[in-house]
Amino acid sequence: MTDRIRIAVLATNAEGSPDLYLTFVEATDLQYSDMALPRAEDEGYRAPMIAFDRSDAATEVLRHAAEFMEGDTDDV
Repeated sequence: MTDRIRIAVLATNAEGSPDLYLTFVEATDLQYSDMALPRAEDEGYRAPMIAFDRSDAATEVLRHAAEFMEGDTDDV
């Protein structure tokens, strides 16, 4: 059975800058990375790339980084 999963792909965009490619995929939890990375490449993103969903540790790290960058926390 597949689910509609929100995916973020951390990659380098066409201009060579670090970026997040945001997409949805219809997949099982094991398939989503295999689907999201080629889709990001099709949109001009390049390696290195890593795909993650809301249950991955990277999501919490991004939340913490956003809070830190916005000045909402001093925890490093």
